Amino acid sequence: MVPLEVMGVSQSEKDGFPVVWLRNENRVLPIVVGLPEANAIQIVLLGQTPPRPLTHDLICNLLAGLRGELQSVTIYKLDHEIFFAHLNIQQRTLAGQVDQVLRVDTRPSDGIAIAVRMKCPIYAAEEVLDAAGQDASLLAEPDEVEDEESGGEDQDDPEFES
Repeated sequence: MVPLEVMGVSQSEKDGFPVVWLRNENRVLPIVVGLPEANAIQIVLLGQTPPRPLTHDLICNLLAGLRGELQSVTIYKLDHEIFFAHLNIQQRTLAGQVDQVLRVDTRPSDGIAIAVRMKCPIYAAEEVLDAAGQDASLLAEPDEVEDEESGGEDQDDPEFES
């Protein structure tokens, strides 16, 4: 597995859909996501807190209440241009010992939104990165990409829709 870092969220020039950019060294993995998931990721990246918990915050709260700890999110497969991922969760007993290890299927966008909240690692299978990754040197810096694609919109606005 290859560790990934969330670079940011931008809007696709091709079709206008939100794209989450993940990076590993000199490669980037762009994943097209839905608008609600893009906003959920963007809010955390901008250091903002919504007035009420979003769905991904609820999931984090549920995990904590069930003594579950998100260890990582893994993007393990790409099939017909669709990414597949799972959450890797350790559930502990009241005494704090690992009770069970769970692997829960998720859409990558939801997994990323949860991972940025819980500050846990995100990984991709090498074959996924080989199939869908791009050379990072071909891209502009994230700030430049966001500025160009947003048409100068204020990206610090919590209502900004990528």
